Amino acid sequence: MKINKFYIGFIAILMILLTACNESILDKNPLDRISDNLLWGDVNLADNYLQAVYNSSLNGAFGYLSFAALTDEAHDTHSFGTQNYLKGNISSSNTEPFGNWAFNYTTWEVMYRNIQKLNIFLSNIEKVPDSYPEAEKATITEKIEVMKGEAIFLRAFCYAQLARNYGGLIIVTDPFRIGDDYLSLKRSTFKETIDFISQECDLAASLLHPKAEMEMGRATIGSALALKSRILLFAASDLTADGTAENEYVGYQNADRNALWTAAKNAAKAVLDLGTYELENFGDPDQVAKNFYNFFLAKDLSSKEIIWGKMFLKDVGSRNQMNLINGTNGFVMYGCNAPTGNLADAFQMEDGSNFTTHYQVDDNGYYSNVSQKYNSQNIYYNREPRFYATILHDSAVWQKRFPNLAERDPIGIYDRRTRIIIENGQEISRIFGIDTRQGPVDPDDGTYTGYTFKKYLDDKVYGTESNNNENVWIEMRFAEIILNYAEACLGLNETDEAATYINLIRNRGGLPDFTGDITTALRHERQIEFVHEDIRWYDIRRWKILDQALVDATGVDIIEITNKDENTVTTTYRQIIVQERGPVQKKMYWVPIPIDEINRAPQLIQNPGY
Repeated sequence: MKINKFYIGFIAILMILLTACNESILDKNPLDRISDNLLWGDVNLADNYLQAVYNSSLNGAFGYLSFAALTDEAHDTHSFGTQNYLKGNISSSNTEPFGNWAFNYTTWEVMYRNIQKLNIFLSNIEKVPDSYPEAEKATITEKIEVMKGEAIFLRAFCYAQLARNYGGLIIVTDPFRIGDDYLSLKRSTFKETIDFISQECDLAASLLHPKAEMEMGRATIGSALALKSRILLFAASDLTADGTAENEYVGYQNADRNALWTAAKNAAKAVLDLGTYELENFGDPDQVAKNFYNFFLAKDLSSKEIIWGKMFLKDVGSRNQMNLINGTNGFVMYGCNAPTGNLADAFQMEDGSNFTTHYQVDDNGYYSNVSQKYNSQNIYYNREPRFYATILHDSAVWQKRFPNLAERDPIGIYDRRTRIIIENGQEISRIFGIDTRQGPVDPDDGTYTGYTFKKYLDDKVYGTESNNNENVWIEMRFAEIILNYAEACLGLNETDEAATYINLIRNRGGLPDFTGDITTALRHERQIEFVHEDIRWYDIRRWKILDQALVDATGVDIIEITNKDENTVTTTYRQIIVQERGPVQKKMYWVPIPIDEINRAPQLIQNPGY
């Protein structure tokens, strides 16, 4: 019998959990694993099962490759298959980077494996009270109702991750069992899939408690409603609702756009109206950079801005190795996901004007100051606060060096410039920056772009294989809901309301109200506010702007020349191309269902272009 690859994972789980045979010698509890009777007869064991699914369902961008590297946000120094997608070569037989070991946390196989585990949980959890004395049953029943809400939320989350990648899905709410006819399974339409996820979010919210009444990291009313806001905004957007979807599996047919935007607005408003969440106050503009940076170093999820996320310990459970993976090679870290020059140049100036109003790139690639306001040739001066909280740029103060380099760099800067000394008309010295790809430490792990992420990196952690981060991953936060609401209002032509909420984010970030086109302003705020939060790839797809966003990735080459003959020091900043991208193809708006799945279940309809 042919069974899809991801079903094999399901069956492995089932074989652990299925009740043993009736023969007396096999009718005993197994010694090497927990039997069904024990698992579904103990609320604590059942909860341990649920916690394991939490762990496998939510990973975040803490891996060697994140969604940022599939956008204009980042370039992955070690590729991990990104070029396959970015050059338009992705196919059903070569889905890289999706499915690459470094990037499989939202894939078809992984998410459906989690869904199977959750279906097993939901089909058995109501058995738990039967094992308890009558006096305890009411209390246990109350607990499992909340646990059901958690499982329904997690299942909706897994389906939402899949829907945003693949479109219409196979909707299953019962566990697969040995002998099931998998060839009868069909993809639901995109509309059916979104309706299902939305309904699941409502059901979960009806069973869950507010954040204050739940253990940190668990699902809450707010997380269920926030997930609904996220998926309904995706559904209302151009990719799936502008009438050009190629089939019913990747968009609506004859969509009522006004109704979709209204549903998205109401979903975001439901979170706003809870009164549970609020934006963190990052203080005056001169304090924003420090406080915005520190927000992402939180060790728990207690902030009123955080709706849902994942916590980590150094030595127990899942590991957060953000510093090791994305930190600078000058500290023997891997420099994987690196900010692009495209992203660095997207950050505005401190007065809210565009960087390109003041600095332009000439025909030879050099940045030149054309500003009527700012005098410095240094392209990193006078930038908005979030720039300094998000990106490590040349000469930014970072970490104290290891002893062997402390004399050369006593301050501990991010050192990306090449220093040349000229005397008697000759170059007498050329020293590459410590953190460059030609530097003295681990050059192969130096980023090509000249930048490293600062956001989510802990300046107190010197990442090694055994020295892990403890800061949280924030999957959903209130700022996303505010901009979801603003975008839905904009879709309904409620521009004044949209502007109010866009400016909430700008003002909190130390910037004045936006000027100019409101759609441009909203998209800019989402780009800057949510850097490295696994949001940008979904945004540029649902806005149908891949051709604008997936241009060649740029970086910067910085040369400082000390001319002793003339007693001058000049520094130049030159834009370089670090990765050629495109041409964008229409198929790139969706991920293909892997060919193995299609071959084993030929009734599944493949996504357009594959």
